[in-house]
Amino acid sequence: MPTETGIILATADHARYIGENMRAADRQEVWASSHALPDAATMESFRRSLECWTGVVDGEPICIFGVAPVSLVTGYAAPWMLGTDQLERNAVKFLRGSKEVVAGWKRDYRHLFNYVDARNKTSIRWLKWLGFELEEPAPYGAEKLPFHRFEYLRK
Repeated sequence: MPTETGIILATADHARYIGENMRAADRQEVWASSHALPDAATMESFRRSLECWTGVVDGEPICIFGVAPVSLVTGYAAPWMLGTDQLERNAVKFLRGSKEVVAGWKRDYRHLFNYVDARNKTSIRWLKWLGFELEEPAPYGAEKLPFHRFEYLRK
């Protein structure tokens, strides 16, 4: 892989790499929400997304994130992000670029929403920093564990 750092268009190879090296918080989240294994969750999210990006540091993928349409007619879409342990060590390098990408989604989609595991503190901080509103945690997914519904609704 090249030695770039930043946000680049995601590839299937990036998705496979993240699935094979997923951080514990994301592994717990995908299992609790859908009983999916890391590689399956990453590849499914990648395939469903109209737009998908990879955060890389020194050529190594540290996260993959995208937006999957829920309804193109209504402008609803589900943003998501999965990462490796390197994500937390390199958060600053990822944050600025991700904010630009998500700002584009906020222009393109009327309503962005999804769910985040209440245990996944890094993802919760990222979502708040991006300007998403988080609801109080409630039982969700296959395991019925506490998850926050998060959303952005363009006025």
